[in-house]
Amino acid sequence: MPKFESILDQAVEKEFSLEQVDNAVLALRDFLELKPEERVGLLKDADSNKKTFAILKEALDKIGCSYQELLVDDETKANDLEEITKNSDLLISVSMHDTTDEIYEDEYFKKYKYRLLALLDADSDVFNNGGAMTEKREDLEHRLNKMENTLDKARGFKITSSYGTNLEVGLRRFAERRWYKDSGVINAPGKWDNLPGGEIFTTPDERTVNGILVLPALDSGIAPDQGVDELVRIHIKEGVITAIEGGQSAEKLRKCLEKDMRLEKKEKENPFDVLRIAEISFGANTKARSKVADPEQSYKALGISTIEAEKRFGTMHLAFGSSAHGEAGTEGFEDAGSHYDFVIPRNGLTVEMFTDEKDFDRKKNGRKIIEEGTIKFFD
Repeated sequence: MPKFESILDQAVEKEFSLEQVDNAVLALRDFLELKPEERVGLLKDADSNKKTFAILKEALDKIGCSYQELLVDDETKANDLEEITKNSDLLISVSMHDTTDEIYEDEYFKKYKYRLLALLDADSDVFNNGGAMTEKREDLEHRLNKMENTLDKARGFKITSSYGTNLEVGLRRFAERRWYKDSGVINAPGKWDNLPGGEIFTTPDERTVNGILVLPALDSGIAPDQGVDELVRIHIKEGVITAIEGGQSAEKLRKCLEKDMRLEKKEKENPFDVLRIAEISFGANTKARSKVADPEQSYKALGISTIEAEKRFGTMHLAFGSSAHGEAGTEGFEDAGSHYDFVIPRNGLTVEMFTDEKDFDRKKNGRKIIEEGTIKFFD
C-alpha cells in the first residue's frame, strides 16, 4: 500500500506538540467514542496537511488502535479503496481527492459498515490548546439545543454585513424542513461528519432567496487563500446565482462553477442545480476560528479551512449545490455533484429573524439574533 516515504515528509510530520496529540486523543474519544480495539483506515493525498496526519497517527497509537494508511492519487484503484474500507471500523480522511468520493455514498456505507471522519483540509492548529477540536461535546450539544429552540420559530431571515451582503432568505412554509444540530458526533456505523463540529442547518425555501452575498473569502475547496483580491459579489434571484462580480478570485469561482455545470450536463443532470441555494447554517463552536484575512499578509496567504471557519459561533454560511445533507427533514428538492459553503464572518454581521410569514414578506417585527457581530440568540 503506497505511503509517504521522503525524508522531507518524515521531518515535517514530527513538527507537532504533545499537547496537540493529547487534544486529538480527547476529541477522538469524545466525539467518535473511539475504542482501542477498533481498526482505523487513514486516507491522505499529496496535498494533505502532513502535521494533521501525523498528529492523528500519534493519537491512534496513544489510544491503542491499529491503523492502515492509503495514499490516494490518480493511480489509486477501486480495489485499494475497498480493501482499506472493508478492514476498517473507522475511516479518517484528510484527502479531498476525487478518488475518495465513493466513501461518502450510502451503498458503500451499507456494504462495509464503517463510520467516517472527514477532516479534509483542516490544519493542525485545530488541535492546539484552545483550538476548535478542544470544544467539549457536552458544551456544544447544550448550545446547539438552545439555538434550535430559537431557530425553530423562524420563517425567514434578513441578512446584512459590513462587506455589503444584503439578502432575504425564506424558509419553507408550514415548517416543512427541520433544523439539524450537527455536533460532529460519529458513534455508529453508517455515520459520517466533519470535525471540528458545531453548526445547525437546514435547506431554505429554494425560490425565496434573493439579494446579494458579498464574500471576503471563498470556500477553501475552491481556493485555500485567506482572502480575495477584490470582494466577490454573488447576485442571487429566486435561490439561483445569476451573476458573480469581482476580480481574479471571482473569476476563479466562476470557472469552478462552470466546470461543475459541464459535469452535471455530461451526466444528463440539470446544470443549474450547481447554482441553487442548498443550505443556511449557523456556527456553534466557540473555539473555531473565523475567516477574517490578516491585512499584513497577501490575500493568497494560506487561510483557515472552511470546515473550521463555518463552525465559528456567531458566523453563518450559505451553501450552493447539493442539498442532499443525509439528514431526514433537512434536505431540499435539488441535487448536484458539488456543494460549496460560503462563510459570512461575524464582524459586521446582522441577522434579523422573522417568526411570521407575513412579517417576513413585509420585513416587519423581526428579531435580531446577531446584530453588528453581537450574538443575541439567547436574549
